[in-house]
Parts: sequence; C-alpha cells; structure tokens
Amino acid sequence: MVVMRADARVKLQSYIRRHRRKLLLDAFPGHGFPLHPPTARAAAADEKGARRFVRDWEGVPGVVWENRDWTAAGAGRHPVPVRFEVDSLDALVQEAELGAEWAAWVQRRDLLVDAGCDREAVVTAIALWADQGMPTLETALRVVTWFRERPGVTVLPRAVAVEGVDTKWLERHRPLVETLLAATRGVSGREDLGLLAPPDRVRMRSHPGEGPGGLSDVEVPVEELAAVSPARGILMVENLSSFLALPTWPGVVHVWGVGYRAASLAAEPWFRAAPLLYWGDLDADGFSILSNVRGIHGDVTSVLMDVDTVRRWSRLGVPDREFQVRSYPGLTEAEGAAVEALIMAGHLRIEQERIRFDVAVAAIEEAVLIRLGRSGA
Repeated sequence: MVVMRADARVKLQSYIRRHRRKLLLDAFPGHGFPLHPPTARAAAADEKGARRFVRDWEGVPGVVWENRDWTAAGAGRHPVPVRFEVDSLDALVQEAELGAEWAAWVQRRDLLVDAGCDREAVVTAIALWADQGMPTLETALRVVTWFRERPGVTVLPRAVAVEGVDTKWLERHRPLVETLLAATRGVSGREDLGLLAPPDRVRMRSHPGEGPGGLSDVEVPVEELAAVSPARGILMVENLSSFLALPTWPGVVHVWGVGYRAASLAAEPWFRAAPLLYWGDLDADGFSILSNVRGIHGDVTSVLMDVDTVRRWSRLGVPDREFQVRSYPGLTEAEGAAVEALIMAGHLRIEQERIRFDVAVAAIEEAVLIRLGRSGA
C-alpha cells in the first residue's frame, strides 16, 4: 500500500513517541522508510491516484526519487517518490508536526537538568514528568531542594514546609519527587524521602462510663492499645454508619473495622485477648475480611452473615459486577453456605444498611448474650 504524506506523518509521530528517550539525549541516527509507490499496473488502474501520490510528495525535503516506467499509465518514464529519509532531529519533528509536543518535552527536560538533575536519569523517567505542567515541576524541584538541605530527615508529609505543598500534593507526586531527588545525585530510580506514615488508629465505642477516661467514643493509636482497659468482648463492624448507630452493651467495645484493615487490627494483642464478634457486608469482600480476621484471631463469631440472612434480605441486594469466587479458608460451613446463596442469587452484594436496623440490633444483642453471658447484654 502506498504511503501518502499523511500516512508518513503518523509513522513519524509514532517513531518519535516510541523513541523519545533516545531522542531527548540527542541520539538520532537518522530515520527512513519506503513509500511503496504504485506499480505500473496499479498506476494504469488508478491514474488519478498515482498522480495524486506523486503530487503529495513534491517539494518535500528528504524524499528519494527514482524514474519508473509508467507508460501503461500514459506517463512514460516518470520520477516517482520511493523513500523518505530524514537525517536531522529538527526535520523529523517538523515533518511529524509534533513541534509543540516536542518543545514541551525539551522545555521540561531542560528545566530539570538546569536544576542539577542528571540528564540521563531525567530522560529515563520521562513518563513521570512529560505531562506535568511547568508550575508542578518547579514546585517538585523546590521540594527536592528542601530534602537535599535536610539529609536524613524523617517527618510526616504535613511537615514538609514548601509553599504550595500539602499532604495530598506530596502523596500524588511522591514518585516524581523521589525520582528527581535521586537524579540530583546522578542516579536513576527513586530515593526514599524518609516520610513517616501517620500512626494507625482505631476508633472504638464503649458503654457509657467504660471507655478510656470515661469517654464513650474515642480514636486510639494502635501502638497505644495496651493502655486501654481490656474488653470482655469486642464487636467489630465493617461500615462506619452501622458502627455509629448501634447501641452499646456493658463490657462490649465496638470497633470500626475499616474494611480489610480489620485483619491487622485483629492481630493486635489487645484484640486477641477477648472474644470477637464480626458483622460485615454480605458480599465477596465482607466474607473475605471475615475469613482473614478468623485466620488471625482464634475466637471469632460472625453475626448476620448466614444463609438465612442472605435469603431474607436478598430482595434488597444488588448485582456485584466485581464478585469473584475466592477461597475462604476461615469461614464456617454456615458462612460458606451464605456465600453460595449470594452466588446462586446472581452474585449479589447486600450492604449492612439494607438490613432493617431493629432486626440487626436484636441479632447482635442475642449474639452478645450467647457469647458473653447476660452481664454483657
């Protein structure tokens, strides 16, 4: 198939984007490709198309012409474009009509290199900065300078005192900053900023007068759980709205499980010292979390996660497009039957909030009574 100039432009754009790292290091050995001009027979069959092909390439620098016998097309021997070759980077970019895009890459590369970043390391990481605005890169360089002036510093993201930078900005641009920091030392890759992660915390509700300091709703750093009085029993709830709405019972501490974080909480000694009741959503994730928690904590009883509950409230469930059949080694036979019921009903998910609240409270209160005895209810 003949290569028209528009086709060649697409090929050149693809070449530049595929090889932009090499090109930004000024390594361009030249580039070319055949234009596949019409044969004499093809030119005779489509004389207008053949002439249009020739006109398309007239006056274009870098075109190699050869005389071809187009007698059958009524043109005799005729100079025909057979190949396009380009030997300079400027000409390549111009013919590809990528001037603005290329100039933006060069501008960003030069900004970073002029700021002290190694050229090769910068170009290697082009995917991180090619689409960033100049103000973002300038801010990133100020952050790099802040860390270079404080070698070995370990701080929370909020403590990085650079104008225009907050925790969310640093979270979004951390790979870029770490890459540029490494580049200032002449190496590719990323240099860890030494940022501290906020301490994990657990939110808990207690019966009036039984919580830490007499408070009924507190959030405690996980590392300080040992200072909290042991619970007679723990009720872990997957969703915040359910956690907040439930009444409390003497001796029982309610804990917000925060999804899959529940398993790491259950591993803490404070949690493992008491029997644990778990109430999660009736879906693949809810049962996966339950399985994980039971795999870590030796005394876990689920609430409202049985087949009868699934059947009673399935009319309020919705299809879960991301439902995947998984292995749940920590489930009981009854819980496994609930998963099967969800699958048979069309891979449903039934959120906690779908279960009528008074029914949920009654079921949890009964579980507390059975598990902890009358003094816990």
